[in-house]
Amino acid sequence: MFGTCEKFNLQRATFARSACAFYIFEDYYDHLLRLSNYKPSAMVMSSPFLFRLKLLSEGVEVPYTYFSDAGSLKMTSDKGFAQFALSDQDQMRIRGKGVTLRIELCPAIPEMGASACHGVRPLKNGAWEAVFGTYGKFLFKPLKGAVSADCPWDEDKGGYARVVFDLITDDSGEFETAVHDNMVEFDVDGAVYPPFDALVKASLDSYEAFKKNYAAPAKGYEELFDYAVYQVWSHRAKADGGYKEPGILFQCSIAGVFSWQQSYHGMTMLGNPREGWRQICTLFLYQDERTGRLPSFISYVGGANPGIQPPFQGFALDALLRLKGDDFLTPEECARMYPKFVKWAEYWLTRRSAGREDPDNPGHFDDVTAINNPNDSGWDDATNFKDGFPAQNPDIMAFMVILMETIARLARGCGRTDEADSWKARADKLLRTVVTEFWDGEKFVTKVNGKPVDSMSVICYQPILLGDRLPKHIVDKVAETLTKEGHFLTEIGLATESLRSPLCDYSANTFIAGRVVAPPHMCLTTGLYFAGKKKEAAKIARRWCDNVKEKGVILGFAPYDHYKLTGEKANITHGPVASDGWSWSSWAAACTLMMITVIIPGAEQV
Repeated sequence: MFGTCEKFNLQRATFARSACAFYIFEDYYDHLLRLSNYKPSAMVMSSPFLFRLKLLSEGVEVPYTYFSDAGSLKMTSDKGFAQFALSDQDQMRIRGKGVTLRIELCPAIPEMGASACHGVRPLKNGAWEAVFGTYGKFLFKPLKGAVSADCPWDEDKGGYARVVFDLITDDSGEFETAVHDNMVEFDVDGAVYPPFDALVKASLDSYEAFKKNYAAPAKGYEELFDYAVYQVWSHRAKADGGYKEPGILFQCSIAGVFSWQQSYHGMTMLGNPREGWRQICTLFLYQDERTGRLPSFISYVGGANPGIQPPFQGFALDALLRLKGDDFLTPEECARMYPKFVKWAEYWLTRRSAGREDPDNPGHFDDVTAINNPNDSGWDDATNFKDGFPAQNPDIMAFMVILMETIARLARGCGRTDEADSWKARADKLLRTVVTEFWDGEKFVTKVNGKPVDSMSVICYQPILLGDRLPKHIVDKVAETLTKEGHFLTEIGLATESLRSPLCDYSANTFIAGRVVAPPHMCLTTGLYFAGKKKEAAKIARRWCDNVKEKGVILGFAPYDHYKLTGEKANITHGPVASDGWSWSSWAAACTLMMITVIIPGAEQV
């Protein structure tokens, strides 16, 4: 699947496994493989907790190629090989023949040296324990051959000069080592070490079973389907540490289970809507009982991030219901989740209220929302926020309309008929407000201090996610605008700021100010699909999917090397940057899966 001589390598994906924290990726600059662990949530571009992997023969480093799939990763040289397999028991197994495998602490910033390591000690059974402070602990236990450590202390630095572990062959020329990871204390006396090949098979079986969560891909996208499913499966954390249930990490290096991204994942799981529903509900396990807030993300080390992310859960549930029916929504499930969804909606409707008096209920506010920072919308640098805050942005109100509708569905499902009618009425009323006050005939507008913001962001069209709830003239206009060449639509998908905009910026330091990124594609194409514009949705989806099936599933791309409006050359950094990165992202994979399993096949049936 990934390799030195393959179509895709490990620069834009990781060798990882569901329920295992180890991951290996290819360094973009020196092309060597690096090892790390997601538990401490350390960025690969600045982390001191990275290890370089080398093959040695008679003490001399030798070149290698590599290949990996869901089962194992193998480094191969003329002198021999080293092969890695992962398990769901906080363990990595490595075997080799003819060479020594060197695992050397090598931080992203060389000046950090070996500062991540706080202590190394040998154990009587030939194992070595290394303590990395807040990054946890590793235990290298030889099963065949030996493990040696080279960790001299530097008195001047007050720390280790280097931290190197060598996995050494026995007299037969082979080695096998188990590497355990733990954040607190090792307890491996009763550890079970199945045969290496059994671990490989278990990983392959796990991956194949996970693929059944999804519908089949459109013809021609089978390889992309395997890649995208692997990205999600390999980022799936087990219930451990701060994770109360399995969740899907945004990235291995930013190892958070992010709020709205769990819903992106859930709504794509059409092969197993019960699992999709569970995924949507994940962050409600951490809901603030007092305020109803869902945290922005949860990390392995626990604690709820203080931010929030958009109320995407209703949109995701609505998609599951439309595409797969409601068999998974039993009365018990409705009763369990109804009060939680209500608290989440009330958080937005009170703490993000625009403070507008409701003409139908004097002395009370209506349900129009306003946010005080762009992160609440999920679109950090979109130009619809250029006039400041508080901003009444209709993309959030569109999410709220559907959230309130799904709350009505949950209420009805557990016998709360009057409450269901009330929530549905509020949803309908907010929908009318969005259509009559925030649509200007060309686009949906964000308002600041009662004035519309002059923006050419693609977010101005995101309320299309309301689908067939919108009037036909709005649906037609949005579909026409989004499929017009040279406006938003490029050869590789939708630019997030119009190419005609003087504010269009797809340089390395931007996210949604012009770059072609995955998440809006999911929202916009799904909205068009549910609005009856299936061919238009598929046209857009194919642009994105045809690009990533050749270049890899990452978060975003610059569409051109210059700006169409001015001809000025764009400042594009090739390689890992914050908006594209390496080793990510499962978020982009979920978006891609929705497009190749729903949007594109749906157009073929029209």
